[in-house]
Amino acid sequence: MRTWTMAFSFRPGEESAEDGLKRIGRSQIESGLDELRDEELVQAEKVHQVRKRCKKMRGLLRLVRPAFGAYKAENTCFRDAARTLSGVRDRTAVLETLDELEAHFDAELKKAALRPLRTRLEAAHARLDETEVEEKLADMRLVFREALDRVESWTLDGNGAEAISKGAAKTYKRAVKTMEAAAGSGEADAFHDWRKRTKYHWYHLRLMRKAWPDVLGAYADQAHALSSLLGDHHDMAVLTETARDHLGEEDETYELLAGLCHTRMTIIADEALSLGERLFCEDKGAFRQRTGAIWAAAVSDAA
Repeated sequence: MRTWTMAFSFRPGEESAEDGLKRIGRSQIESGLDELRDEELVQAEKVHQVRKRCKKMRGLLRLVRPAFGAYKAENTCFRDAARTLSGVRDRTAVLETLDELEAHFDAELKKAALRPLRTRLEAAHARLDETEVEEKLADMRLVFREALDRVESWTLDGNGAEAISKGAAKTYKRAVKTMEAAAGSGEADAFHDWRKRTKYHWYHLRLMRKAWPDVLGAYADQAHALSSLLGDHHDMAVLTETARDHLGEEDETYELLAGLCHTRMTIIADEALSLGERLFCEDKGAFRQRTGAIWAAAVSDAA
């Protein structure tokens, strides 16, 4: 069930692609600034939300990349901004993943079986310097304000609608390639690469969905489901690596956790590949032709 609004979507036939780029960019940046100012959000929530805004901005920029001369500079801006907060988010995320793992295997696990690891992770989280994090969030506010000032100068070269079709197809092709690589190797890093491309594909479907909401919205739902599965897979891989760093490979608690994570990752990988084979079943050319035709029909209907 979709809960997102149409704000993160172009309006074919109602506005130019360039106007849509500016409108969506302003909306995302302004929402990020509102979240940074929101006193009801705790620090960890602000970190999480602002990183999501950066990812959505990068998804937007990638969609129009073929016609957007400022792509490299703007993409680097939001990528580097998000990276400054990645370590903060990771320390929170591993505890959340451990919670989920214990809940999933509640019937099989002895009480407090993973307590030694939880104690280490909670101690690492407690060592986060809230003042330092607040300084990083203040830096993020400056980055967002400066980006907001630049939005009005953004321009697209040539046919913006054609650029959107090309940008979406390029991301789609990369998602297909990374899916094939993940299926072939089974490696966690390969599944993580696939996840990143799938997430951009999800953003692109959301950005294009107003051209045919019932259909592109349904595809977006499935891309979101796949992205979530691959996110769970990555979280298990990160938890395993973090546990190894804290406990060592010979530790009994580590061996227990690594086995549980491997079991979950195997199941998740099978589910993800099954869904991916359906979502990415056509080649790049067919995908571009189909989405381009849908976009053109939406423009025609709005005329």
